[in-house]
Order: sequence, then structure tokens, then C-alpha cells
Amino acid sequence: MHAQKYLTKDGEIQIFSQTSLFTIEAANHQVASILDGSNGDIVVSTLVRSFKFREALVEEHFNTNYMESAEYPKAIFKGKITNFSDVDLSKDGTYNITIEGELTMHGQTRQVATPGKLIVSGGKITGTTEFYVSLANYGIKIEESYKDRIKDEIKLTVNFNYTKM
Repeated sequence: MHAQKYLTKDGEIQIFSQTSLFTIEAANHQVASILDGSNGDIVVSTLVRSFKFREALVEEHFNTNYMESAEYPKAIFKGKITNFSDVDLSKDGTYNITIEGELTMHGQTRQVATPGKLIVSGGKITGTTEFYVSLANYGIKIEESYKDRIKDEIKLTVNFNYTKM
């Protein structure tokens, strides 16, 4: 039997961090992901330059000074839903999941584990999660003049609407 796979090419990742002086907020609506419906394996990939900020200057600094997107153009997650046996993709419902795997960005790979949800409704699958990443863990340096304005941890909010491949 051929394993069913689910795909999105327009998933969303939002980044957010706020201090008393500075807010970093961006969205990326060009995130690709594949979910293997037979075992819960997940792959996510996006171009770093696809994050869009309200201010062009902030976006330029994000790509040039922090993420160095010319040298490290992609962010990739490879992992799985560890409790996938609790999920029935053929039955409508909201399933609490745990996602574990490796996130690679800025040339560094780190283990990530986070809770999330899979929502099955009318044959459509939506996946959501929120988690924090440490900039220092990925070798992303904050300029000395901004150390009091930028937190080391950035919140990522992820939303995917999967369709059958």
C-alpha cells in the first residue's frame, strides 16, 4: 500500500520578540512542508529571505546582519510526531501532538521538541505549534548596541494547512 503524504507550499511561520524598546515581528507565507500520513515524519523548508517585516530596514538587517541569508539561505526542520499513533487522520478531531527533530538554520543544527496540534476537519489537516529558539544556539550574534533591545529567545508560531499529495 502506498503511504499517503500531505503537502503545503504556503505554510506560515511568524517570528516575534518584544522588549521595552524594540519589537521584532515578521511573517513568512512561503513555507513548504510534507507530512507522512503513515508514520508522522515531517519535513519543513523555507527561504530565510521570505520573512517579511513592516519596515524594510529591519528586514534588511535581519537578512544581512543576523541571519546572513546570502550565506545561509534556508531553514529546514526534519523530525516526526512522536505520538503519531494517537492521531487518526481519517477521523475529524483535534489531536495534541509532540514534535521532535532537528532544526537547521544559520549553519547550525539543534534538537527541537515542542507540543502542537493537528486538527482534522472534513479531510483537511491543519498543524500548529509555538516554540522558542535561542539565537545564541544558532550562532546568531546580536550587535552590541542592540543587546538591550533584542532578546536571545525568539518565538516562532507555525501554521500549516496540508492537502493530499
